[in-house]
Amino acid sequence: MMIENWHWILVYPALILVVMETLWIGSRRRPGFGHKTAIVITIVVRIIYLTWRVMFTIPSDAWWNTATGILLLTVEVLGFAQSLAVYVTLWTPYAGRTVPLPPADELPRVDVFIATYNEPVSMLRMTIAGAVGMRYPTDGVRVFVCDDGAREEVRQLAEEYGAIHLIRPDHAHAKAGNLNNALGRSDGDLIVTLDADMVPRPDFLERTVGRFQDPELGFVQAPQAFYNEDPFQYNLFSGQALPNEQDFFMRTLQAGKSHFNAVMYVGSNTMFRRSALESVGGFAVGVITEDLATGLLIQGAKYRTEFVPDIIAAGLAPENLADMLKQRDRWCRGNIQTARKWNPLTLPGLTLMQRWLYSDAVVYWYFGVFKLIYIITPLLFLLFGVVALDTSVEALLIFWLPTYLCVMLCFAIIVGRRRSHSWSNIYELALTPAIALSAAAETLGLRVKAFNVTPKGVGLKEQVFHWRIALPHLVLLTLAVVGLVRGIFLSPELANTSALYINVFWCLYFVVGLVLAVTLCVERPRLRSAERTPMSTPVTAAFQNFGAHPGELVDLSLMGARISIPWSERLDPKGFASKASSVTALQIPEVGELPGIGSWIVNSSDGVTIGFRFDPLTPEQTVDLVQVITESPNWVRGDEEEKAYLATAGWRAVRGATTPTLPWRRAQVRMATSSSAVLHLVTLFERGPALELAREREAAFAVDRVPTAAAGGLALDVVDHPEAESLDRDPGALTAAVEDIGFGGCRLSLRHRLKPGALVIVEIPGSLAQPEVAEVRWVKRRWVGYEAGLQFDRANPTG
Repeated sequence: MMIENWHWILVYPALILVVMETLWIGSRRRPGFGHKTAIVITIVVRIIYLTWRVMFTIPSDAWWNTATGILLLTVEVLGFAQSLAVYVTLWTPYAGRTVPLPPADELPRVDVFIATYNEPVSMLRMTIAGAVGMRYPTDGVRVFVCDDGAREEVRQLAEEYGAIHLIRPDHAHAKAGNLNNALGRSDGDLIVTLDADMVPRPDFLERTVGRFQDPELGFVQAPQAFYNEDPFQYNLFSGQALPNEQDFFMRTLQAGKSHFNAVMYVGSNTMFRRSALESVGGFAVGVITEDLATGLLIQGAKYRTEFVPDIIAAGLAPENLADMLKQRDRWCRGNIQTARKWNPLTLPGLTLMQRWLYSDAVVYWYFGVFKLIYIITPLLFLLFGVVALDTSVEALLIFWLPTYLCVMLCFAIIVGRRRSHSWSNIYELALTPAIALSAAAETLGLRVKAFNVTPKGVGLKEQVFHWRIALPHLVLLTLAVVGLVRGIFLSPELANTSALYINVFWCLYFVVGLVLAVTLCVERPRLRSAERTPMSTPVTAAFQNFGAHPGELVDLSLMGARISIPWSERLDPKGFASKASSVTALQIPEVGELPGIGSWIVNSSDGVTIGFRFDPLTPEQTVDLVQVITESPNWVRGDEEEKAYLATAGWRAVRGATTPTLPWRRAQVRMATSSSAVLHLVTLFERGPALELAREREAAFAVDRVPTAAAGGLALDVVDHPEAESLDRDPGALTAAVEDIGFGGCRLSLRHRLKPGALVIVEIPGSLAQPEVAEVRWVKRRWVGYEAGLQFDRANPTG
């Protein structure tokens, strides 16, 4: 399309930019400003753009160019239809409502279903504790642990917390069959479904039950929120900058869908009216996304649904990219399966808006196919000369540029900081190859491996690179580089042509996203056994040698805590350094005293920061601790981006990957000292018996201070000990200088070489209140003598 005097026509994009920029600035200062105006302008601009595309840009010189051009245009039209659904959904901001509980004598009975198969018991413990700790004015709440794994340890866990353990003779229909089994063996008026990792807050029932005073309400859906970092946040070192990738749908789009009674059941954090479930035959079977299908059928049965915008339960997002792809593969296939079995366009009982929004949700899962078409189109030109867009740079500046700017700014105006257009593109690019394959395979009816539950809570102990996931992105990047080189340097006939400029820019646009997608495949290790929640609340720590001292609870989990204790007259740096005193208990408000052991320590000019590991908790302590954690305002991160520009994200990823881990994150941090130690060595012929013997000897020292010879002839495990007979004490004793000591162990300097792996009993007067069983972890030769690292048997460096 040739345009004469095109510089005059640039008034149109300039005017659009000025108006939209003004609306965006206004919305930053006053949320909601220009909301609907921006949507209307964007829709009009996009219609103008698509009209231009249809009338003037389809190539007609060769059939392959025409076919490629029509395919690209089709994808753009579908993209506009999807954006239109978002605009309609978010046209009116959602204002949630609060409905109090009815009088106590009118409260319904509530059954809570926790579905589990093979999730870690430690994860399940927190969910069960949260469920039994939910506040309710009566005792009409029962918790059912629906265990499709039929595990004895899960049965014991359920009984420990007063929950009901349910199993069944088979695993028919997977999660849906598991929930239907519980439905048939319970009788509550309301049913709550929770995934094994989704921990409810104490106010879960208070925020949901009152709404069911409306007899037409079928189910209430709360957001699925997450208290750990997803792979985008974690691998890109952007946990403080990015919200969880699912937050936009779970918190924003679901709220908008509630205007049209189209809230989607997402499998957890949901309360149903039993009669609504029974009216559609229980939880839907025959598809792998029973949640989407069940909600669709209940709405088709003319029940009303509501969305609760509050975070009243949260769980674990997939911890690595491979697990995320398993999850999204399931969602993609399940949505397509559901549409095939219960087509929202023809299912009786749905309104026009419900049909549109559910159909849009299904079409969304073809984003991988659509995105691949966008990526491959410029490559086809640069590599093979296939032209999909017959236009000029000037025409693009007039029609495409204002459209692109409108889309970005409109998105920012109606969504705010909850999601940027750029990050939406990155999220989709990272998942594009896998989801494109899933959508294509399910559409064509190709057989795939059986669905596996998304693993969570398993952790990753070392850095890995997901070659199989990154390979498609690397192939696309390689083709892009080859195409750019060929188009710019090896094709003189394309020099200074509009087509070259357009396709080079187009290609580079996606290269940035592909590079970040490959970076995402570098999986960082997750060393902690439990997620910590920032707290900043008062705590009292009981020191072994210094008594109780007030401090601040920095973070908290069911496994342990991090505390900060300031220096004081009774706790000063000099005295503390000379006595590496361990913390033996924490006094936490609303929980009480929790015994345990310090596992690491860092000192500073202001005080000490201590890692504390709890002893096994009682069920009552666990319930109280879960309530403290889940009611913390820091339990779940907010859903807004902060300093989330792509350039800064890339810099954070590079800086994070090249910055050494802080020592106290790597291992036990020790405090320098000049104490002396006495070692009593144990032969390591069998670790189990030797350890028990060492513990017996430790107990003897702690209680009676029995001389070493009285312990009964423990043999030496010393490789080089020619002077043992001349020692002042018995042949089983060695003396050493203590170079540093901490809660987890110590570093010694001695004349004799210890054997790595040997067990010893170590006495350090003034620093250890009693002898400690320790293991020799490493030994190094020095100019004079040896240096050895000992780890106390009580220590847990990675807890």
